[in-house]
Amino acid sequence: MRVPPYYKRPSWQRFFAGIILGIIIGWFFFLFHYGQIYGNLVIKMSEQEDTIKKQNVRIEELLSEQDLQNEENKKKLTIQSIEIHFMNDRKLRLNKLTIYELKQQALNELTFLERMDIESVSKTKDLMIRTLENKVFVIGESRYQLDIREVYLFTTLQLHVKIIPAST
Repeated sequence: MRVPPYYKRPSWQRFFAGIILGIIIGWFFFLFHYGQIYGNLVIKMSEQEDTIKKQNVRIEELLSEQDLQNEENKKKLTIQSIEIHFMNDRKLRLNKLTIYELKQQALNELTFLERMDIESVSKTKDLMIRTLENKVFVIGESRYQLDIREVYLFTTLQLHVKIIPAST
């Protein structure tokens, strides 16, 4: 069996020429569109890289600025108020007037701490504790001492205190 000679028939020659020409045109069409899409992607990526670099620079500036502001704010933080919480006032069965007067006398001892910055108060915390613990508070005929159990130091100084009846 023999392959028929397609090169002698012009219809087959046109068919194969059309296929080859279609492949060549399709290839050039593919290359053209790929080149356009790739070029647009390269431009878009370069724009995005520039945007990312600008945003990273902006983030670094904001972070450094925020760190400076935080440092300044830490230096500026002061004691705004002082709170004293008694832990055993119910066990001692003290009346409200006695508790109020005891709290006011203790607050009067600590008024110098208000408007002081937190750093200096934290450095002198031991002195503050000793000052309150060594002081005998006289209310009416009774005498009381305070035993400081917990100290929370931020813009509000919180003292958790145990009341001890002082010996005469």
